[in-house]
Amino acid sequence: MKSKPLLMLGLLLSFSLIAKSQTITSAHFRISDTEKGVRSVELTINNIFIIGLSANGNISYVHEAEGALPEYISDLEHDDDGDLKQVANQKIEYYDHFDNSKSGKIKWIGAVKIDYYDNFDLQAPLGKIKSIGNIKFVYNNDYNIHDKFGTLKSIGDIQIAYNNAFDIHDPEDKVKSIGNVKIAYFNSFDAQRLFGKVKSIKGNSKKVYVTK
Repeated sequence: MKSKPLLMLGLLLSFSLIAKSQTITSAHFRISDTEKGVRSVELTINNIFIIGLSANGNISYVHEAEGALPEYISDLEHDDDGDLKQVANQKIEYYDHFDNSKSGKIKWIGAVKIDYYDNFDLQAPLGKIKSIGNIKFVYNNDYNIHDKFGTLKSIGDIQIAYNNAFDIHDPEDKVKSIGNVKIAYFNSFDAQRLFGKVKSIKGNSKKVYVTK
């Protein structure tokens, strides 16, 4: 008889933790031999759900994390328009047409609010994702004179750096580092046909890893 109340208490505590704090369990960044910047990002949040982000800073998909606790496992549900209604037992809500540039974008995943940069955010790229709960997304702006406007600068405590004018032998605007992961490219010292292609990716970990 005691097990049921304890189970309910555990569920309530789990949902409360999601509402109050979000943690990046893992972050998978994709780069390219031919394209500049970050091609896409896949974030696992609290080991419960996965959010995929496109190069233009929009959510491209939401999935349930593999190995999530039973209380966060459910079938994906869609509405009549094909929009996702629920993932990992978390209800998904969208911004309505009154929200202008945010209209149609995901607003809530359960108790986790998703926000995007809008006209009130000066010196920020309009429409790109701004936050997932307490996880903040920062982009290079006009004050970052050596980096391209709108490129991803950080996600939470994960810092992203790019080759710029000071890297005179390397391909400009290519991702130089993500957290502790270092990316090297074939540069002006190498064969011209290889210039700009990824030469090595070093420092991958379970939390932050980079692939092509």
